[in-house]
Amino acid sequence: MNDAKFTMNALLIVVIIFLAIGFFFTVKLGALANHFALNEYYPIEGTDLAVRYSSQEPDGLYRGSRNSGSLLLEGTFGYDWGAAALGDTVWINEYTDTSLGLMHCRVVRLDLGTLRKEVFSEDTVLRGVCASGELVCLRGYLLPSNSPEVNPLCDLYRATARGLLPEGEGAEVVFLDPETGEVLWSVRDPEALTDVFEARYLQRSLEEARG
Repeated sequence: MNDAKFTMNALLIVVIIFLAIGFFFTVKLGALANHFALNEYYPIEGTDLAVRYSSQEPDGLYRGSRNSGSLLLEGTFGYDWGAAALGDTVWINEYTDTSLGLMHCRVVRLDLGTLRKEVFSEDTVLRGVCASGELVCLRGYLLPSNSPEVNPLCDLYRATARGLLPEGEGAEVVFLDPETGEVLWSVRDPEALTDVFEARYLQRSLEEARG
């Protein structure tokens, strides 16, 4: 009986690995087919900073205008869901990909004086600032661009990653002090990835969200 169970488990692992390899090559070939010249420049509101995506210049955080901006820090940073500046500190999403083709997001804190980058949390997305000024993050889930509901690579990653919530269980909502990075409050919410998120967390103060 034990031998039969072991054989079945081994077969399932082999099937998952072959599905993962097939998905990987499908993603990579699609990316090559869609390759084109890119030069996009997205200012961060309230600052002279911008995020650049380019096939001619390094991706990264820039200071200045589109035509004369200077590179501060190379990397693939986010501009759409959340970027918050406080003096010489910028909280921002950083995107990374793996050799298996998965895209990950982590929240980092950048010191503009020293250009030091500190990683706050992996598999975490900064979604914005709440009504009372705290940063609001989603922690413990894979980006939708990975198609976690059908991508076998995500199952392999979940088996080894720490703090990653199972598919369908939403995410952990985390409120941060923007000055210190201290976690002020967190809650697991199965509806955190739905349309209720903004009204439930971003449009309220920390105390209202707790209540």
